[in-house]
Amino acid sequence: MDSKFDSEQNVTSSVGVMPVGQNCWKQVYRQVVNVFYISVWKKAWPLWAGALALAFANIFMFAYARAIGVFPQMAMWGSYIYNIFGIKVYAPFTAYPLTPLYLDMHSLINFGIIFGVAISAFISEEFKIRTDNWRGYIIALIGGGLMGFGTVIMPPCNVGGFYSATMALSLSGPLSAVGLLLGAYVGGMFLKRQAKEAVDALDFSTLPKGEPVKKTEASLQPFIGMMIGILLIAVSFFYVLKGMSKPAGLLLFGALFGVIFQRSRLCFASAFREIFVSRDGTLMKWILLSIAIGTIGFTILKSQGYQQMAVVLPVGLHTVIGGFIFGIGMAVAGGCGVGILWRSAEGYIRAWIAVIGGMLTSGSWILIYGDYVGKGWLYGKPFSLGHHFGWFGGAALIFLFLACFYILITFLEATKNEKN
Repeated sequence: MDSKFDSEQNVTSSVGVMPVGQNCWKQVYRQVVNVFYISVWKKAWPLWAGALALAFANIFMFAYARAIGVFPQMAMWGSYIYNIFGIKVYAPFTAYPLTPLYLDMHSLINFGIIFGVAISAFISEEFKIRTDNWRGYIIALIGGGLMGFGTVIMPPCNVGGFYSATMALSLSGPLSAVGLLLGAYVGGMFLKRQAKEAVDALDFSTLPKGEPVKKTEASLQPFIGMMIGILLIAVSFFYVLKGMSKPAGLLLFGALFGVIFQRSRLCFASAFREIFVSRDGTLMKWILLSIAIGTIGFTILKSQGYQQMAVVLPVGLHTVIGGFIFGIGMAVAGGCGVGILWRSAEGYIRAWIAVIGGMLTSGSWILIYGDYVGKGWLYGKPFSLGHHFGWFGGAALIFLFLACFYILITFLEATKNEKN
């Protein structure tokens, strides 16, 4: 009986068929790989998944320490560079003083984003050194420089000054959207014209003949990505051993944001630009939903007395002007502050140039203006909707703004359909 059962479950080794049990495990393994690796790392995440993940990650990081924002840290890096070369200048944001970068917990968010994007890009086999021509590098430098000036005038960048500030019930958030929209429109028109000129200049008769692509060996990129992940964990553990658990946590939060941005392609620059340029507001609609969810989380925390004035920023004409300058810069550079960070980690040299441009202009602000960001004749005072209208009333006003923004997008999309 036993031998009959064995013969039914196994085929002799001369036939070469594996036991049924082993085949079962192979099928389970393939399913796990298909669900986890292919779905998570080989396919782009749907926008709704990225929007939800971004909102909850920002709520949790705010509860842990602070909300997401990347450019003030980069401004400090720029000031650091000036001091290395003997030019005495203070960092423009008082909350981000000159500090060794490995000791600055805010900078660790940016480093974490770079780590997370690199891990994601390598595991998904999307990392590649991408070069550009000299014109592209000059445009990137100009775009990054404009973002640098925009971030100290607005302040800060579109992620901290619009996304997080709106969640935090700061009047500056909705007001900055006006400038960002106008600036992204101007920058988008420039790119549209540039693209048209490039297409007109193409000579298809001189294009090389396409040759069949030869099969290459298996890529080492997933292995490199896993090694970077192990390095990230090791660095975080090192900070914990040194009694710096909060910086370690922010480094890991930054990595989480990096993975979310890289896999979902949730680009704020594209979201603002395409509303007017292509009349496609899909990306911005999901960002508005993300803000709505974040607003609920931030309001609950603030109503309980937690960091009530956090990410409540100065309000004035400078908010619109700075947003306008930043909007042009991010459209021209091909990404906002977080966008050029994540594209840098994917291998875009143009993004590296934009980062340098943004660092150097924002880092020189005190030399130009003579005072810190938020102080002096240029800036208004912070205005918290929660403090002036109550936490429920402030949140209601933010939702009203989001609804009006959504209606504007829908109207502009309808004008595109009418033209077609």
